Amino acid sequence: MDIGARRTSSHDDIDDEPLEEAAPGEGERELVYANVAEFVTEHLSYQYRRDIDPAGRSTMFTWCAQWWRHEEAVSRLTGLWRAWENLRTDPTTGLAVWWRDYADPTMRTLFDEKGPFHGCTPRTHSPKGIPLPLDPPPAGLFE
Repeated sequence: MDIGARRTSSHDDIDDEPLEEAAPGEGERELVYANVAEFVTEHLSYQYRRDIDPAGRSTMFTWCAQWWRHEEAVSRLTGLWRAWENLRTDPTTGLAVWWRDYADPTMRTLFDEKGPFHGCTPRTHSPKGIPLPLDPPPAGLFE
């Protein structure tokens, strides 16, 4: 299975199947989190604690309780998880680099009121927007 592959045909669910890990001695380190959902649930949600009013709204940031239904968010959070898995073992500046170069820019984009969670609240999923409109490229352009 490709480490980034999702076996889902709909963006309404996320692959919770553990990612393949290399056998010891194959040069790849063992993952702490088996997939992006585990990373978000067990790590990221505790790193980014925010005040949420009783109605589930926030005036300071936007978040969706069903983040996994947003393809852009899944892609961004998967990249964030992979970067964390790679940088976590650097005993010098690994985590500082992860925060500066990956976590903060990614979360600023996700938390932005016009970002991928626009229309949602920290407790409810209410998507807005449509995929970008596209015209097909001329035949042969990318061959």
